[in-house]
Amino acid sequence: MENRSHALLAGLFLLFLGACAVAALWWFSGRQEESNRYVVETRNNVTGLNAQAQVRYRGIRVGKVESIRLDPADARSTLIGISVRKDIPVTRGTVAKLGYQGVTGIAHILLEDDGRDATPLAPGAEGGRRIAMQDSLVQELADVGGDVLRQTRELLVGMNDLLRPENRQAVSRTLANLEASSRHAREASERLQRALGPET
Repeated sequence: MENRSHALLAGLFLLFLGACAVAALWWFSGRQEESNRYVVETRNNVTGLNAQAQVRYRGIRVGKVESIRLDPADARSTLIGISVRKDIPVTRGTVAKLGYQGVTGIAHILLEDDGRDATPLAPGAEGGRRIAMQDSLVQELADVGGDVLRQTRELLVGMNDLLRPENRQAVSRTLANLEASSRHAREASERLQRALGPET
């Protein structure tokens, strides 16, 4: 009889432990929010972006990246499948950018609405209108940095051409002529001042 009571207590303890585990999983998984699925299209690199990365709307976390793949119709385009909370107003004027968190380089999708077209964008992972991705600040800086480096290189090549030995000699002669001309002009000015002095 005592063995049966021990078995009953052990069984009740296991049921209680299982219920606690289910409750903990439900608690830590969080409330599952209803979401819409959209596709972001880009021709730029998406370095640092991974599945499960955050999707932010004006800096607020509103969803996650679900998939990243090449467009089967155009291999130059990358399609990023995202899910966004249903209460977020995604419109035809919504654009996406690639943002980075701090110095870690972890990328996320940043959605912004430019206000040009307030027509709601119909959700759908396939087909329909896609959200265009614009260049991020990092991409713009990389492009501008490349242009600046090219211009600097051209400037240095021009300076090297200017400072060749024959050009240096010509510049030295020009400077010497300028110095002689300024000395003659100073002497002529002094003679003119003496000639126009109070005595004369």
